[in-house]
Amino acid sequence: MSGWQRVLRGMLDILYPPPPLCALCERPLRHFLQGRGAVEEPSLLCVACEKQFAFIAGEICHVCGRPWIGESCGDCLRRKERDFLFSRSAVRYNDKMKELLARYKYRGDRKLAEVMAFFLQQAWRLHYAEMKVDCLTYIPLHEARLFERTFNQAEEMACLLGKRVGVPVYGMLERRKATEKQSKKDRAGRLHALENVFSYAPCGKYDLPERPVIVLVDDVYTTGTTVAEAGRAIRTGISGAQIYGLTVAR
Repeated sequence: MSGWQRVLRGMLDILYPPPPLCALCERPLRHFLQGRGAVEEPSLLCVACEKQFAFIAGEICHVCGRPWIGESCGDCLRRKERDFLFSRSAVRYNDKMKELLARYKYRGDRKLAEVMAFFLQQAWRLHYAEMKVDCLTYIPLHEARLFERTFNQAEEMACLLGKRVGVPVYGMLERRKATEKQSKKDRAGRLHALENVFSYAPCGKYDLPERPVIVLVDDVYTTGTTVAEAGRAIRTGISGAQIYGLTVAR
């Protein structure tokens, strides 16, 4: 392309901006989200890609946020204690979401971070936009896992979401030991694998009120053990903290 052709193309792009592209298939994006919040905005996904994900809406368990008719699901009724008030998720953990999270977490496809933050923001608008949230925090990785992956997906998603919703993000937790993937365990194993694995380890000083409202960000909610144990650790350092969970998938 010659110099004058590049100038002409630049001028045309200013006068007639090309449509944004879908973050997954890179086809032109021509639709807007409908009915997922008070404010409509361009989606990051085209209609075809968005249909591959099952957004969680309608009746849900009041505690864990899974689609459920009634107040609390069987899993939450069996839990004797928890150190969080409730948790909410954007989409179901279907095959497409499993594939996407694997690309992001384990294969380092970092461009998907914006897609994950987009999903989180949809759940935020439904469940947290009207609350006075004091800060976000995130589930930490053990240093060995962090060295292996080079980044913490929960921290990255929390920081992107914090910018989108205007809420500060603070690191509050340390992971004492590396653990196996929760997906490799049965329910009983998941419930006990994370006992005492987190400790309160603030990164700096925070300007927080008494009984602060803290939303804990992670990628997937399975049994609720991760958010419960992380919430317990935070509450040892911040007495009266009100802990909530927010994940991409459930």
